[in-house]
Amino acid sequence: MARPLRVEFEEAIYHLCGRGNARQAIFRDDPDRARFVEMLERSAQRFDVAIFCFVLMGNHFHLVAQTHRPNLGRWMHWLLVSYTVFFNRRHHSSGHLFQGRYKSFLVQEGEYLLSLSRYVHLNPVRGVSLGRGDPSQRRARLRRFKWSSYPGYAGLSRPFPFVKDEMVLGELGGAKRSERLRYRRFVEEGLLREIENPFAAVRWQAALGDESFIQKLRDRVKGLHKERREITSLRRVAHKAEPHAILQRVAKKYKLDARQLAERGGRGLRARNVAMWMIWESGGQSLREIGEIFGGIDYAAVGQRIRRTRLQYNSKAAHKLIEEMSNV
Repeated sequence: MARPLRVEFEEAIYHLCGRGNARQAIFRDDPDRARFVEMLERSAQRFDVAIFCFVLMGNHFHLVAQTHRPNLGRWMHWLLVSYTVFFNRRHHSSGHLFQGRYKSFLVQEGEYLLSLSRYVHLNPVRGVSLGRGDPSQRRARLRRFKWSSYPGYAGLSRPFPFVKDEMVLGELGGAKRSERLRYRRFVEEGLLREIENPFAAVRWQAALGDESFIQKLRDRVKGLHKERREITSLRRVAHKAEPHAILQRVAKKYKLDARQLAERGGRGLRARNVAMWMIWESGGQSLREIGEIFGGIDYAAVGQRIRRTRLQYNSKAAHKLIEEMSNV
């Protein structure tokens, strides 16, 4: 059977699951889990990813996340390889930690995302062994399970600072002050009755959503090869220069001083945003590192500027712009 197609695009939402090779544990203790969470936070900053929810089990993990750039593969490669290196060093082991490549499918916003978040958050109390006990016992275990974004969502503990829960919580509507209580009731209702498994509704092994969502994905897939050629060409040009050289070229293009361009609050806002974008496309700097180049701008603000600037150009125009700046 052919592998499910990986579709990457800006603002895509994914469910992701990684399992241990030969069903082995990928988290042997809390220090392992703590390091994975730390790497998850670092990777979200580095690759401009919004983590909506997660749960870490013994031999697998679940993530629901949104990639602001079409970089799912790069992000997950960094995360899984980095954690594997840590795990093997700490436990004096070697070889593959994860079973093949991670599983992923695209998710539509709205009720599909909301239902998926509930299913993911209920993982610690689902299954033959984990699902033992009556609903009150399972509820108590669910609330105590700390290696999940659920306690933060439910208002039972302080949320992980990198988890972006606004979109999911907003799907329930109502007053903001009671949104966590509503979400808690929504999730824990799944302990009292059988809820629909959203995985059963996944199409092509690659997408969870209604027919209009599926059709939009079909349209994207049709142009996937062309888009990949354009992205590859764009990055090939961007890789020609280091951050300092990019600053010099952008400054020359916009007739500015390179030092002013890098100063926070200096002249040339548009040129500064273009420079941030080009440095990011070069792939050598994280959002935080780019922020430091430009006077200590917060990494989230850097990501927003890059996204806004990129939206002003289609692939052809972006390629032309970067090519021009590589030759000024």
